[in-house]
Parts: sequence; structure tokens; C-alpha cells
Amino acid sequence: MPLDLVLSDLSRLDRVRQVLAENDPNRQFAALDMAEVHISDEVLSQLTEVIDRHLLTAGRPPSRSTEVRMIVDPVTIRRGAADLKAEVEALLRARYAVTRVTLDDGHAILHADEPVLDAAARASVGADVIVSVGGGTITDVAKIAAERAGVPVHVVVQTAASVDGYTDNFAVVLQNGVKTTLLSRWPEAVLTDTRVIADAPHYLNASGFGELLSMYAAPGDWYLASRMGMDPKYAPVLLEMLGLCGEGVEEWSTGVGTGEPEACARLATALAMRGIVTGVGGTTASLSGMEHLVSHMFDMVAGELHEPTGLHGAQVGVGSVIRAAAWEVFCERVEEEGLDTDRLFPGVGTREAAVKDSFAWLDASGRIGAECWGRYQAKMTAWHGNRARIEATFADWSALRAEHDRLVFGSHRLARYLHRAGSPKRFIDLDPAPSADRLAWVVANCQFMRERFTVADLLTLAGWWDEAGVARVLDRVEAACVAAERGA
Repeated sequence: MPLDLVLSDLSRLDRVRQVLAENDPNRQFAALDMAEVHISDEVLSQLTEVIDRHLLTAGRPPSRSTEVRMIVDPVTIRRGAADLKAEVEALLRARYAVTRVTLDDGHAILHADEPVLDAAARASVGADVIVSVGGGTITDVAKIAAERAGVPVHVVVQTAASVDGYTDNFAVVLQNGVKTTLLSRWPEAVLTDTRVIADAPHYLNASGFGELLSMYAAPGDWYLASRMGMDPKYAPVLLEMLGLCGEGVEEWSTGVGTGEPEACARLATALAMRGIVTGVGGTTASLSGMEHLVSHMFDMVAGELHEPTGLHGAQVGVGSVIRAAAWEVFCERVEEEGLDTDRLFPGVGTREAAVKDSFAWLDASGRIGAECWGRYQAKMTAWHGNRARIEATFADWSALRAEHDRLVFGSHRLARYLHRAGSPKRFIDLDPAPSADRLAWVVANCQFMRERFTVADLLTLAGWWDEAGVARVLDRVEAACVAAERGA
């Protein structure tokens, strides 16, 4: 039965909570502890009113002595001709005691690593409120700072529709040089200024559209992991909620490419609902499969080599085409060669040396290799523990494939939508663009960086993820992109 929910219900989160409660038979969903989401072109006029409301809820009546930390990075963000951060700071200073905390690690794009997280938390001690103004990384850093410093109120001023992490309770951070997603806390409120988003550089909204499209790729990996006993949190209702986000994408994707305000606002709204789905589901798996591993691997390499980091959402969009192509190639090879299920269960430790050696060029100390091996070892231990279930799943291959394909888009369709929105479709479209060798290495090794199970694991275990196997997938990606450019 279709959910009795629409995207406009973001303005009344109690309705979203009610629908979730009615569709949670296993009682697995996390509480939606975010109170407000406001998306409009005049949202800043509500800023102090929203803060006051949450201060009162927290038992800290607002006053001139209320301590506010405004957490930002050095990037200038415009609202029309005005400096948005200066505008927000002026609004805050008119009512509270404000300290601007500018986090700068010397990179063009701030890294959410431990020194930055520590600096933000130290600067937030004693605050009543954190107001973060910026993109996804600043928002994630502020979530961690609010949690570590015990700050009762966190209000997000969202400045780009580039990711969906504003409206969830997770933070993507660097641990030992490897990107990982930590449970953090919900912000009390998210204020999204659609005027700022529509006027933002196109590459930011294009990145957000790439992030959005992972909802047509990642559910396939989540479904596979569930069927094979690798993830017990699979919940179809969350995928139904994601369906709301994509309504009409065929029509409004082109407007993202041309910067139409209505389409950009639609993108921001869709990403806000995506964030809620991630947060209440208690896992990012519904929206984070192989395509995210590819993006995180690129970020890890860039960080380790002190090179510029690309936009996460843009990388995710391209990774979604790769993920779709990987599944299509896996299916082709099952049909062509059959699947020897005995081959899927090598000894847990047989790949230790190979995994560690794969990362030796990047980190001669072995730190990253050891971290990735620990994660992959845990995944393979769980895989072996579910052998009977996995063999039974593959015994009905046609049913497995049919249900998987119902949840996702194919590589050609994903490439077509990315092309309409002016979003990158292939990695050579990105800035910075990786070399062909680095792309092949990242795709070949992305499955080693996290415990999450994806189609890349299936290809690896089947013995189909060698140099030729990766090349076959990347050739399929190129064919999809060429077809999109030709209008096919």
C-alpha cells in the first residue's frame, strides 16, 4: 500500500514520525529527533526565532548572554550581492553573544579529520548554541562538536544542495586516513535558503543531483546484503520514502542543469527527505553502496597525497553509473559462465596480504592497509557465517535478480539523467579528474575499505574482479555515457 506521505510533510515532521511508527513492525527505526526543516527563499528571517524556540526547550531562556558559536570554513558564500556568513553573523549578534569559529586545515575543501573535529569541539565548550553555516563537511563537523562539547542546540544553515547529510544524525569523517560514517546527533533545525542554493555555482547543485541518484543504485546493494544475511536492517518502507524524493525527476532534472530556482528547490527538498531516511533507518546503507565506496576511496587517496578533493556528490553520481554497470556485468557473467558457489567462500585470511599490498603504494607505513584489512576481514567473517543462506539465495537466481532490478536504474538511465542535469557522468568529467590508472585502482579495491557488502564483493569472490573484469565494467560505463550524449 502506498505511503500516506508527501514531500511537503517536511514542514511538519510529526507527520513523518507518525508514518514511520506505523510502518516499523520490527521497531528498528531511530527516533527522528530533528524538530524543524525550513526550505524557502526567506528562511533567514526565521533564524533567531528558531534558535529561541530550541533554547527554551533546552531550559536555557534566550538572552543577550546566550553563547552562540558560529562554525564556518573560510569559503565566501554569496546571497545575492551580500556575504551570507556576515549576514547570518549580524542577525545573531543583534540578539546573542556570538563567537565565529573558522576552521581551516589548509586544504581547498576542509577535511573532517580528528584535528579539525577536536578544534571544533574545543571551541564549542560552554556554548548554548552552535549555528553551522556551510556545506556538508561543516555540518558534519558541527554535529560532532555539539555532541562532544555537550551543546544543547545545533541549527544548520545549509548553503548548498550538494549532499543529503544536513538532515541526518551521521557524520562522515576521516579515521586513520580512511573515510567512515559515524553516528553523531540530529541538528535541532535545518534552514535551507533556496535563493543561496539557486545562485550557487552549478557544480554544487550538479553534485547534489549526483548524490540524489544514488537512491537508484545503493538500494540494490542493500537488498543483496539483506538477502545474504549481511545486513539485518533492510526496511522496504525506507525505500518507499525514497521514492517520494525522485518523483518527477525526469522533468525537473533538466532544470537543475540550467539553474532554474524551482528545480534547485526541488533538489534541496528531495535531499532533505533522503537525509531523514538515512537517519531514522539507523544505517546509511539504503543510500550508500558501491557508488559511495568509490567516492570515499578517491577522497582517501587525495587526502593521503595532499591533493585536492573532489565533490562527494559528483563522485557519487559517477559512482552510481559504475555500480549499475558492475551489476549488469555480474549478471552477464552469471549467464555466460554460471556461478560456482563453492568459489565464493575462500578462507577468511587468504586475501590479507593482497589487501595490505594494494594500499602499500599509498601508505608505506601499512597503517591504511591494516585498517582496511580489519574491515574486510570482519566482512568476510560474516560472509562465511551466512554460507547456507547465501547458497539458498543463489539457488533462486532469477527471483534475486528480478527483485534487485525492481529497486534500481540501469547504467544507461542513470547516465541519461546525469547528462540532463549537467552533472558529471564519468570521472574524466570531474574536477579534479583522476587518471585512468587511479580510476581503475579505486574501482578494483573499493570493496576493501568498509564492512559494507556490495556488488564489488560479489565480483571479487566470483573471481571476476581482475584487470579485465574492471575494464569490462568501465567500458560499459563509457557506452552508457556516449548513449546519453547522443540522446539514446
